[in-house]
Amino acid sequence: MTEAQDISELEQNESAAKELKKLIRAKVESTIVKSARLEDSKIIEVENLDDYVYGHWMAFILISGSSVRTMLKVHFNGSTARAMLGTKVRRVKDPKALERMAMDFMKEQCNLMAGALKTAFNSAQIITGLSIPLVTRGFDEAVFSDKVDHSKINDVWKLSWPDGEIVCSSVTEVLQWGDFSSYVYEEEEEEEDGVFL
Repeated sequence: MTEAQDISELEQNESAAKELKKLIRAKVESTIVKSARLEDSKIIEVENLDDYVYGHWMAFILISGSSVRTMLKVHFNGSTARAMLGTKVRRVKDPKALERMAMDFMKEQCNLMAGALKTAFNSAQIITGLSIPLVTRGFDEAVFSDKVDHSKINDVWKLSWPDGEIVCSSVTEVLQWGDFSSYVYEEEEEEEDGVFL
């Protein structure tokens, strides 16, 4: 392979990485905003990717196939998860039951996000599967990660709304760059009733 081919391939990979970041952010944000009915939410960039511990709790799920592996994480505090449940839990008086519901709710957010991303991958003929979502303490992240792996596509951002905020992160490893060489993420238009075109 010539130097020019190497440079061209590197540029294609960088372009594909940017498109993947856009896709992942869009699917994560739209899923959470719709599911939790978060009014007036906005994205805030997180500058220091090496912080790792972004919340007391962390829900995560893996989307994996022969072409790509993506770990989606939602970092949150228990009070935020309970607030996101909103009116669904007003009658629950048992604190342990409420905590379980909040954790289950955040796991379901992961399921929904991963499902949306899997559908987008499948539409581009990139077949993937999903793990089950899990919740662990946010401090466990410091055990699993001692530095950012720059060979992977790392992205961290806050989703903020008037009543709270969560931190979303993704780590993507592309195993077959050729499958993404011409991939371009196009935002879907939404009809008034909330159905995607």
